[in-house]
Amino acid sequence: MAKPKPRVRLPKSISAGVPFTVKTRITHPMHTGLRHGSDGALVPRRIVNRFTVQFNSEVVMSAELEPAVSADPYIEFEMAVPESGELVFEWVDDDGSVYSLRKSIDVA
Repeated sequence: MAKPKPRVRLPKSISAGVPFTVKTRITHPMHTGLRHGSDGALVPRRIVNRFTVQFNSEVVMSAELEPAVSADPYIEFEMAVPESGELVFEWVDDDGSVYSLRKSIDVA
């Protein structure tokens, strides 16, 4: 399996206090643990089970994901920020792997 790759899309310009859309996606196969492989054995469950977003070290969004989430989970949400800062996105896998991405925000 290829290494999961997180992606985040933010608007080109962001104004203080004005809501904007954040779009995230991570390439990940999301095995539910219910599928059988070519050898007949169950493919172990492997899903991204937790997603969090922090702005300047404060959690602004979090989600618990379940096996019904599709491969390459896409998450979109709205938020507003009062000032320039850094967003930290983290996806946590069943095996304990953490995939993160940082994005700086400059408010206009």
